[in-house]
Amino acid sequence: EFENLILNSQLIAPAQKLEANIKPSISIEVKEILFGSLLGDGKLELPPRGLNARFGFIQSLEKKDYFLSVLNSLGDLCSGKYREYSYFDKRTGKTYTSLNFWTRALPVLNEFNLKFYSPVEPSLGRGSQIKIVPQDLSLLTPIAIAHWTMQGGSRGTSKGLYLCTDSFTYADVLRLSKYLNNKYNLKSSIHKAGGNYRIYILAKSVETVKILILPFMHKTMKYKLGV
Repeated sequence: EFENLILNSQLIAPAQKLEANIKPSISIEVKEILFGSLLGDGKLELPPRGLNARFGFIQSLEKKDYFLSVLNSLGDLCSGKYREYSYFDKRTGKTYTSLNFWTRALPVLNEFNLKFYSPVEPSLGRGSQIKIVPQDLSLLTPIAIAHWTMQGGSRGTSKGLYLCTDSFTYADVLRLSKYLNNKYNLKSSIHKAGGNYRIYILAKSVETVKILILPFMHKTMKYKLGV
């Protein structure tokens, strides 16, 4: 277990705060980034007393360049601030540093909350929900797949590509796998890891993946495709 000891916390504001009277609109590209990130490391939260959802994103310090690129891409939804914090993990005896940001709570994010979350138990309150795979996968575009890969992708020992789907049910993972095959001709299998399921893009389809998403991969993350 790790100790939740904040060793270093700071707020940095690389962008100017938006005027309060400006209502952000979500472009298709921003929707695709959100969609891919919600399949990956992104999350949504409905504040206990709030009406609107907000999007949160966290990455390790080693991925700072990619983290800042996501923050920049979602700039219209954010204040431009992010937090850097450290914690000590007693299991490894090491200190780890992470970066995170939250968007503002906005009505335009509620549609994503409805698609990606299902209540666990209504009696536990509005905050009790689990992440699911949306029924509508039309936003699973090459840009979305690129961000999903940059966050949850890893190379397999047989030159294939794993896409982490640990938080989803087998039925959800199977639906994602079938969509990737039918829409993009990406051949995959589903591997069980503990009690979780992951998509494994077969080595013969990795070249297809590269053609599909390399134009949208951050330069520091192309190693996940063996580039």
